[in-house]
Amino acid sequence: MIETQFPLKDSLVDPVDEAAIHRIGERIDARLRSPKPRWILPLALVGVTALAAVVVVGWRIHHDAGPLRFADGRDLTAMDSGETPVGEFALSDGSTIRLSRGSHIEPLESTGSTFSAIVTQGRAEFEVRPGGPRHWVIECGLATVEVVGTSFSCDREPGRLHLAVHHGAVLVRGERVPDRARRLLAGESLELAEDARPLVPASDDTFALPALPAPSSASGSPATESSAAMAKGEEARARGRISPARSWRDLARRGRHGEAFSTLGTEGLRRESKHLGVNDLFALADVARLSGHPADAVVPLERILTDFASDARAPLAAFALGRLELDSLGQAHAAASAFRKAMDLGIPSGLREDVRARLVEAYARSGDVDAARRAADAYAAEFPRGRHLQAIQGWLRRP
Repeated sequence: MIETQFPLKDSLVDPVDEAAIHRIGERIDARLRSPKPRWILPLALVGVTALAAVVVVGWRIHHDAGPLRFADGRDLTAMDSGETPVGEFALSDGSTIRLSRGSHIEPLESTGSTFSAIVTQGRAEFEVRPGGPRHWVIECGLATVEVVGTSFSCDREPGRLHLAVHHGAVLVRGERVPDRARRLLAGESLELAEDARPLVPASDDTFALPALPAPSSASGSPATESSAAMAKGEEARARGRISPARSWRDLARRGRHGEAFSTLGTEGLRRESKHLGVNDLFALADVARLSGHPADAVVPLERILTDFASDARAPLAAFALGRLELDSLGQAHAAASAFRKAMDLGIPSGLREDVRARLVEAYARSGDVDAARRAADAYAAEFPRGRHLQAIQGWLRRP
């Protein structure tokens, strides 16, 4: 057994003397005073900034599930460059819209999967983030542009439209677009004019009907009547091989509205109108209107107003219906009702002046002078220097 000596302090020995402790302290002080490399702090700041940017962008992209907004979180509203040379608007999904002086864009619909807007005037450049969650549809007057992710510009003037794709690709649709639809790639452009007819292929192998047999005898003979009957039978069988639901869409896309209407007929158009969505209902209205059957175009437009009144395109359907009733059908009372509906549903501000003016015209043509004057006063109050003031005065003076 080891015996412990007391007191213990007499047996403890300090192995480090005062001089050693002093030397250690001086070394520590010298290290603390020595300068650090100057590049460390800036590099650290750059790294932190880059990481923060990645986090912010990643958060925005992965949390951009609702309606499209401005980048600062504000609700999307009409965009106007005013008198500035270029107005730039950053959006919540990383996309950008640039407007030239005097240009205007009106949003129509914004959800987690769709964004649509109308360029009412001027030049707009769109930089749509590739791989984004939304399908973009931009109305440019003479054509509609569909895009998922690309860069393109829309330059709209009265009676003219110029589209150009800077990178990516877009799908352009419209009555004056060759074949009703065209895909534009990077570096390509398209020029459309209001008075130009769409370029329609002379023939279409898919829907071509068999050639009619040549008559073997004089006109009016039994052989001629037999040939005509044979031709009708061949035509009916040819059409029977194509489902009406498919054929009318394909024909309408090619600008062959007369054939599309013949495929459907009035009853078929009414039947189709009962179950289609907004896009197809607009297409049906175009088929009827452009084939010379304006009365049949009323049905699909009215269904949009009845069953899709909350859709952002419903005000456009009401405006189209009002013009149809007034200009093609001569139904001034019905036209006034449609124009009021367009106002109530919130027609885009770029079309608001036109709707107010047409409402005055509809009232005047219906003989409701008091309502016409009230509508004229409302127009003048909202547009004191409006471009329709002279026309409105003429409508009010009509007997």
